[in-house]
Amino acid sequence: MWDRRISLDDDVRDLVILARQQDANAFSALIQHFERAALGVAYAILRDADRAGDAVQEAFLRAWQQLSKLSEAEKFGAWLMQIVRHAAIDSLRRMGPTVGEFPELAATGDGPEAEAMAADQEARVKAALAQLDETTREAVMLRYYRGHSTKEIALLLGMSPAAVDMRISRGRAALREQLQDLVEPDAMLRPGIGGRP
Repeated sequence: MWDRRISLDDDVRDLVILARQQDANAFSALIQHFERAALGVAYAILRDADRAGDAVQEAFLRAWQQLSKLSEAEKFGAWLMQIVRHAAIDSLRRMGPTVGEFPELAATGDGPEAEAMAADQEARVKAALAQLDETTREAVMLRYYRGHSTKEIALLLGMSPAAVDMRISRGRAALREQLQDLVEPDAMLRPGIGGRP
């Protein structure tokens, strides 16, 4: 019985070999073959079709530029999807969280004072996220900013679900410590924390 997967893997390997020799038509064929999967991966992270399309275009450009670094041509698909993940996560990071995504931090009331408070809180959240290591920050943002499950995050970051849970727990603890007065407004009035003795 003919195995279509073997034939497709052989075709991909042959196309990668040609593309490494700067054959733009071969690379175009690879793009056509993997475009839907790439869009699916990017959309799973970004949840916005336009931004996913932009991330995929960026990923294809990176793949073309870095094709010589791929050691095993038959693993092109997995390699490309990793580049797509990184491009989508980079796009997500550039978007950055806003107070709108953290409603518990939103200022109440209207007017310039409330807007200034919201802007300050947003800046503090971004600064706190920036203090996390890259993998932990990505896991936290995918969970709380994009609403992904542990299993989805594990697939997107190439980690085990247990490692994702550990990263998220570590990130939450660090953020809670840095943003304690925002999450718990009375924290500044506790003994030993700047308020009453």
